[in-house]
Amino acid sequence: MTKELRFSRLIASVVELGDQSFEPQRFTNQPVLLTGTADVLASDNGAEMARCALLLLMRMTKSLTVALPAGQEALKRELRGWALQHAWDEVPQFICDPVDLSSYAAILSIGGGPRADFPWTVITSDGWTVRVTSTAAPVSQNCELSNPVGALAAASLGAGEVFKRLLGLREDKGLFLDGCVFSLWSYVADGASGPALPDVLDVDLLLAGGGAIGNGVAHLLSRLPLRGRCHILDRQTYGEENWGTCLRLTRSGTKDPKANFLSALFTGNLAAHPVRGQVEQLEEDPAWQTPPIVLSGFDNIEARHAVQDLWPDLIIDGALGPRLECQVSAHPWPSRTACLCCIFKLPAGERAEVVQQLMTGLSPAALAEPMRLLSEVDVAAAAPERREWLAEQVGKPICSVLEAASALSAASIDAGFRPSVPFVATFSACMMVAELVRYLTTGAVGVEPRFFLSLLWGPQFGEHYSEDRHRNCVCTTRAANIKKVRAARARA
Repeated sequence: MTKELRFSRLIASVVELGDQSFEPQRFTNQPVLLTGTADVLASDNGAEMARCALLLLMRMTKSLTVALPAGQEALKRELRGWALQHAWDEVPQFICDPVDLSSYAAILSIGGGPRADFPWTVITSDGWTVRVTSTAAPVSQNCELSNPVGALAAASLGAGEVFKRLLGLREDKGLFLDGCVFSLWSYVADGASGPALPDVLDVDLLLAGGGAIGNGVAHLLSRLPLRGRCHILDRQTYGEENWGTCLRLTRSGTKDPKANFLSALFTGNLAAHPVRGQVEQLEEDPAWQTPPIVLSGFDNIEARHAVQDLWPDLIIDGALGPRLECQVSAHPWPSRTACLCCIFKLPAGERAEVVQQLMTGLSPAALAEPMRLLSEVDVAAAAPERREWLAEQVGKPICSVLEAASALSAASIDAGFRPSVPFVATFSACMMVAELVRYLTTGAVGVEPRFFLSLLWGPQFGEHYSEDRHRNCVCTTRAANIKKVRAARARA
């Protein structure tokens, strides 16, 4: 692995969005300051924004400084502990406030007034409402109603503003947020804090996908008053390249199975059950019972289709794109809302099995058992031109061999290291968990089926996209069979 593999996806975004004259490798060397006001940091939301902003900014710069006001010694100790736990090589520097502001390329302040004379961004949150300003426009300092989802959303938008400053974003490619107010509950510029979180929320969940979005979702689930169980499914192991986009990933965790790592985040009344495998394999287990709610954090179409084939009561899906786009969609089965198969269509081209066979040289029989260890028999049956490389992989899970082959394939570089930044994934996760809480407390969803925005321009320009079930989709053509399967599951 190269030293900078941890920043590979961030740098890909910089290349995608920056001017040709910008040197991408310079991006992560620019100094950033995280600070705040005593009043806001003393609130639950303020402290949570500080934790989340720290974790996000650490994945964007190797030169992060934290300066908290007097009286915040306990929070400073806590943040230093989080920094040591999550840092790669460069641990953020903690200094005393006040500080010389002139030496920083970007400054993120948790609370406070605007400072147009510096590269200054202010964030606050109250309940489901987040506020961000990078101009002379002030934002409310009220952070009374505690909500970890709103706090992470505010930190995500703030980190997005830092990204724009470090990139030197041109006005024709995006906007700095100007006194932006946005509600995760209403999806509009609404200053109302929204409903308070209940003391307890009973859940039975499947979190499918432990990548950047799933990592953010798991973090939020671990911060909410949930009681019940959550299965966490992913077949992959984290790698160094995931560190730069996954909020809670540690350096030591980059060798762990994703499902196991995320399960370890949960304590208290929510029991986490890691499942290492594929969605398609779940119902092969006679003891498996699909939970009523599935949170989908996968980044590919085939996996989304497999999730939809479970036909739970509700699927909440998160998505992101290379130009800082993020999306949430909700798919309750009783409604006529489009399902994941309606929305996400497979492009024309080679089937996945064919592509996998070309990359690895393995036989279809071997590829059909991704969790099995690669054997010498598999190597002997493989394409001759791939046997030498495969011989070095004997004893490894076939799924990891496939991942390694994908990384080595020149044709797959864009897919393996497509542009991605941590704050877009976490904002998508926030919208997903907001929909989860809405459904648990009201029985309804707020998107039919999706809400889409780009953080280049801000959530105030986000749009709802309504879509009914497609007449030629399986959700329509096989609706009667799906109903029978769901009824049999309910009787079991």
